[in-house]
Amino acid sequence: MTVILRLHCDQLLGGRIDRETATGMMTVATVEQSGDGLVVHLWQDPASVGLEHLEELHAKDCNDLLKRIARPDVTVTMPNV
Repeated sequence: MTVILRLHCDQLLGGRIDRETATGMMTVATVEQSGDGLVVHLWQDPASVGLEHLEELHAKDCNDLLKRIARPDVTVTMPNV
């Protein structure tokens, strides 16, 4: 089963990661600025199950984060805002 995530990201403001569920998109993590990059904080929520690899994930920018989140069973989109 493929997990579909939507990354809302801004290098200065951070953002969030949403997951597609049967009831719609649910926010599963926040993205915060940390030092010279970004860090992900996974929410403790049933919608976050199976995404434990995201906890404390570090990236240098939004594009790097997009690449680090993706996996063979995880599809990530980053909408243009």
